[in-house]
Amino acid sequence: QVKPLSQLHWKSHWKASKRCLIEWPEGPGDLASKPLPKHPGIRRGVLPNGMRYVILRNAMPPKRFEAHIELHVGSIDEEPNEQGIAHMMEHVCFLGSRKRERLIGTGSRSNALTDFQHTIYHIHAPVKLEDGRGMYLPALEALHEIAFAPEMVPHRIEKERKAVLAEMQQVNDMEYRIETWTLSGLHETNKLGSQFPIGKEEQIKAWQQEDLRNFHKKWYYPGNATLYVVGDLEEEEMIAGIKKVFEPAPARHLPSPDTAIMEPVWGEESADARSLFRRKIARTRPEQLHNFSLPMIGTSTSFTKAAAFSTDEGGLPWHGPLRIFRNELLEGLQLNFYAKTPVRPLRTLEDIRHLIAVRILVGVLQFRIVSRYSSNHAPVQIDHSDSFREGCAVTSITVNADPRDWRNALACVVQEIRAICDYGITESEMKRYMDAMLKDVQKGVQENDTVPSEDHLNFVMTSDVFDHVVMHPEQSFAAFKEVAPSVTMEQVHTTAKWMLGFLGYYGLAAAPPATAIVVCTPTQVYEEHSGQWSPFNISEQEIVELLLTVPDKSKEEALSQVDVPESLLAGEKLEKLLGKDPIDAMAAWRASSRKVDEATGIVQLMLPNGARVNYACTPNDSQGTMRMLVPGGRSSDEPDELGASMVGIRTISESGAVANFSREQIELFAVSNLMSVHLDLNLEFSYVDASFTNTSSGLTSVLELLHLLFQEPRWEVPAFVRAQQAYKAQAYAVQKSLEQSTMDRLMCMMYSDPRVAEAKVDNLNKLTLAKVRKAVTGQLRPQDLEINLVADFEGKGQNKMAGVEGGLSTGKHHQEDGDPEVEFELPAAAKERRLRELEEALWKYLGSLPTATSEQVNLERPPVINKGEDLAPEDRQRTAHLEDSDERAVANIGGGAPNRWGKGDSYHKEVMQGKKFSWDSPNNELKDHPLYPSMCLLAMREVINTRLFSTVRDSLGLSYDCSFELSMFDRLEAGWYSCTVSAHPSRIMEAVDAAKGVLQGVKRRPISELELSTARRTLMRRHETDLQSNEYWISLLTHLQYDNRKDISCVRDIEKMLQALTWRDVQNAYQTLLTEPDQLFVSVSTAGPGSSFVSGGAAPAAVSTSTPSKQLLQVD
Repeated sequence: QVKPLSQLHWKSHWKASKRCLIEWPEGPGDLASKPLPKHPGIRRGVLPNGMRYVILRNAMPPKRFEAHIELHVGSIDEEPNEQGIAHMMEHVCFLGSRKRERLIGTGSRSNALTDFQHTIYHIHAPVKLEDGRGMYLPALEALHEIAFAPEMVPHRIEKERKAVLAEMQQVNDMEYRIETWTLSGLHETNKLGSQFPIGKEEQIKAWQQEDLRNFHKKWYYPGNATLYVVGDLEEEEMIAGIKKVFEPAPARHLPSPDTAIMEPVWGEESADARSLFRRKIARTRPEQLHNFSLPMIGTSTSFTKAAAFSTDEGGLPWHGPLRIFRNELLEGLQLNFYAKTPVRPLRTLEDIRHLIAVRILVGVLQFRIVSRYSSNHAPVQIDHSDSFREGCAVTSITVNADPRDWRNALACVVQEIRAICDYGITESEMKRYMDAMLKDVQKGVQENDTVPSEDHLNFVMTSDVFDHVVMHPEQSFAAFKEVAPSVTMEQVHTTAKWMLGFLGYYGLAAAPPATAIVVCTPTQVYEEHSGQWSPFNISEQEIVELLLTVPDKSKEEALSQVDVPESLLAGEKLEKLLGKDPIDAMAAWRASSRKVDEATGIVQLMLPNGARVNYACTPNDSQGTMRMLVPGGRSSDEPDELGASMVGIRTISESGAVANFSREQIELFAVSNLMSVHLDLNLEFSYVDASFTNTSSGLTSVLELLHLLFQEPRWEVPAFVRAQQAYKAQAYAVQKSLEQSTMDRLMCMMYSDPRVAEAKVDNLNKLTLAKVRKAVTGQLRPQDLEINLVADFEGKGQNKMAGVEGGLSTGKHHQEDGDPEVEFELPAAAKERRLRELEEALWKYLGSLPTATSEQVNLERPPVINKGEDLAPEDRQRTAHLEDSDERAVANIGGGAPNRWGKGDSYHKEVMQGKKFSWDSPNNELKDHPLYPSMCLLAMREVINTRLFSTVRDSLGLSYDCSFELSMFDRLEAGWYSCTVSAHPSRIMEAVDAAKGVLQGVKRRPISELELSTARRTLMRRHETDLQSNEYWISLLTHLQYDNRKDISCVRDIEKMLQALTWRDVQNAYQTLLTEPDQLFVSVSTAGPGSSFVSGGAAPAAVSTSTPSKQLLQVD
């Protein structure tokens, strides 16, 4: 009998942890013996050939399903001469499937991925097409062909070889390199740290058909696969289809008859607690050992080397590897601290009890560290989670810092971690975060019916990896409620020592050692006072010395309390705003202002101060979503105040305080009420996004904060300086990023207007607090507001929650004497009451905002694209090189385009007049509909993207990815398109010419009815799916009452408009793109050895131009 290795992992880990600075308090004795209930809707099975399957019926989105087949093989299963073959096999199998190709144009979408332990192929499809043809069996047949019957013909292998090599170039950006550097330190004892899925270039170039066939024969067989199907299908239909399609697949490596394969069985028959546990298969598979963060793992008698004293280091204990990676293209300093532990399988109520303690601990610590920063954007992330990719749990502490101030940033974090290890948390913190966590679990119940099948499937798949019991959200909520009272402050305190002791007690022999410390640092920093780049260095000794010398906090300091307000706006202050007889005034306003569209259910209001409201009721999410926006954005900046709007918006956010409430008070107020508020802007608008719980108190809380944000924001000099510094750092980072700098050069070529491009440091330095305040107050005027809300205002989710409470209750089954009678409310009356309360709250908190007296910013200066024909060829095409250790290349192609409503800037209008272009399409009854131009443009975008993929990527093999986008402005009569292509530096110009050929070829090869049909299905399915999200509904509501062509019909008639489009409509829309040779702008950048330059010889100020002989990348 094989015991689940996951349990052996955990028991060994738990036992060893008691030899550290930890003494676990005893919990209720019966929790460990109470198993968690299994999801009643999940069905599991295994076919005679060994293939496992898991199914779940779920009707969101309706009439669609997800089918994913997981092959339990990844890059760590490759031999030394096979590095990257699992990934290349995925490409060849997936893109070589003819049956998958037949799904194109049916509204289906498919993709694949390869990771360390898994290769997954997935299809999302409608249950039936419009003509009644079923799609379930064709989708399964495609997955069967992909997994067990691929053709692997030579020409497909060569195509995918080129694609994989191009992908290798594209993904190798700085973020990817940091990830691989981190993994190499975190997993130095196994292949996870060295054998990455992308593989080795020289090996990829050498494999032949026979190599791929041998790898497929070795790993691609039913006994090493699991099929997951979740969707709007009957269980019987799902199982019958699986058996019909997959049972004929020949079995290989069948397990012996006494091997349990119905339920997951993990790992080899090994009790080594360091092993990466994996699904047991009949083949032998080398174990991957983890260096877990425990001093004595696997023994009860002696310390391992990780916690032993090293005389070479002056008698201090050596705690895991500390690696420093240096690259001059890095802008900020990042310090990463990791501790690996075995995953604790969630199988009993005691496991839930431990999980609750971990969640509370992470929430409290994150807030404490944030409160130490004067900024609302504390660059520190704390996490403890199971890693699906890596087969272990990882505690990670990431500190991002200005290289000049890394000591203070790190000391702050270490001090707070040590304090929570020493003293635990307070009673108020315990209550606040326990309540917030239970509300979060409750959200799962309310949202269950709206969770997409894809999310359900991914949750089940990742849970299976770790042998977690998968529960229905109602079961999960009941388990959390049962366990929550037994979670104590003492347990959270002990959890802190167990989870964070590797850093909090760094330097103590009995503390768990860090698994890895990884530091990513630039080699130089820009000194503003001198205008020069100066060398920067950080050493291992400096980091260790700081970790050992951080002073402790006293108990009083560690457990100090912040007074959390119950309300932000109440009493006399609110009454004064509302004036006399507020009830009568509100009723009169509501009667005269309210408009309802019966077809869509959208309600529109005009508040007394002129603010406009659009809201819709949907049960999509358990939380409501709000977007408040005003016209302006970056395009409203004056020529001598460039960047003022974005720095001003960030200044308010950096402050995080309103009226007489501190940032810490507002943060905890948000935690207690499970809400969030975020300020941002784009080129056209400034906006405030908010989320809130679907309760009257949740809405009231967020409206109180928004009222004070508009009425009494805190304009603080330190917050302005931090905002200014953040955007200056971003400006330097743009010049060091291959992708961002390339796009920025394109925008600078296309537009002489600096508002369109990235902010420049010189302009940011000219700003003052007065200037940014003026820029923002000229936009955030209550009378210019448009307020859009989407939530379950009718209370459908709350009604379901009440049913769950009753269904799970173990309480009274009859009314006892003395209990008050509950007044029953009819559904229609309840709905009307809830909507009235919503509108009263909007009137009370936002309608009471006085109109602003500040002058509105100038909105009449749309950017105008440069006339390409008036420019020299070298001014329409720029090439640049970025000095780097690795070779890459990217290009952006751009030109003029109209906005969402079909209108362009003055130059665009001039060109359209010359073409005698008109949106008036003959014989189309819907040509005058406001949506007509945008639907034509969206369909055209889909067609061009399909052509780019089939030509540049699939046929020519020049690029792994090639995409086409439109700016699609709402307010500005301006716009552009851009095409992005990446390739090897030696082939980037070929890729650019091929992409140009596609863009200009639409004129020579008109769009076909088949292409339109495919684009239409894609847009229709996307619309149907997106309707289940609040975010999409917000985008539909936005601008309904703004001064443009958008009205309710733009929400109501989307499907109708898409169905009515003809290929002539879309072909006509193509004429609105400026694609003539002298209208195209091209920005091409390469990266690799050699000094940086921009065409013409000028080097960007933020990039080193030092000699290429120096070492570009250093690893300590």
